[in-house]
Amino acid sequence: MAMLGAMNSQTLAQNQLTALRITQDVTAVPFSHQVIFQDFAQNCLVVGHEAVTAVLQTFFNAFNHSSITHKHIQADEDSARLELLLTGRQVAPFWGLPCTGRTVTLALEMGCHFYEEQVTHVELHYDAGALLRQLGLAL
Repeated sequence: MAMLGAMNSQTLAQNQLTALRITQDVTAVPFSHQVIFQDFAQNCLVVGHEAVTAVLQTFFNAFNHSSITHKHIQADEDSARLELLLTGRQVAPFWGLPCTGRTVTLALEMGCHFYEEQVTHVELHYDAGALLRQLGLAL
């Protein structure tokens, strides 16, 4: 039983670190070949290691001098969920949104699902209206 508990603790810690790595260095994340990324705010689905890596890099790199505060992280053997606060100035376009140069503060929730130590699914939730208002793009 002690060995099983140690394996579970190690898996939980690894899942937490991998999920955190998405916000820090997405190129170092062990995505599965057919990983799925869902941005629920933009109603967008992306499939495949290279495409998902590119989308997440674009999203997190669109904000210069961004700070990402990890408010909460929860993990189990198959998943991890992060609550984040992103603050930064938009310096590049993403998801078809033009670069405005404005500063935003955006609460994000990201979920990751794992299979055999690889990320198979990433879900991103945030308030698209709040983002658009801060960028000066909302009506």
